[in-house]
Amino acid sequence: MKIIAFDSHRRYTLARVETPDGQLLREERINHCRGDIARFLSAFETGCSVAVETIGNWYWIVDEIEQAQMIPRLVHARKAKLMLGSISANCGPTPITI
Repeated sequence: MKIIAFDSHRRYTLARVETPDGQLLREERINHCRGDIARFLSAFETGCSVAVETIGNWYWIVDEIEQAQMIPRLVHARKAKLMLGSISANCGPTPITI
């Protein structure tokens, strides 16, 4: 089973696919054109879960995930960022250093 995660923006989605042990299989920027997300997902076995942030206009992305016979897993964007430590609970965004 693959781990698939989407980071969606206004005009594109960043997709990342990993094995359960963290090995990167594929990373891609998908432009927001009808059918492109379903086409990306068609390379993987059906029934995989796909994490997608519930921010902005995510409804149509879920439609494409379901069209590809995958299972959408909605992620609360702010809570996810808090868990990763990129937002302070009291002070808003904190800088991320690389």
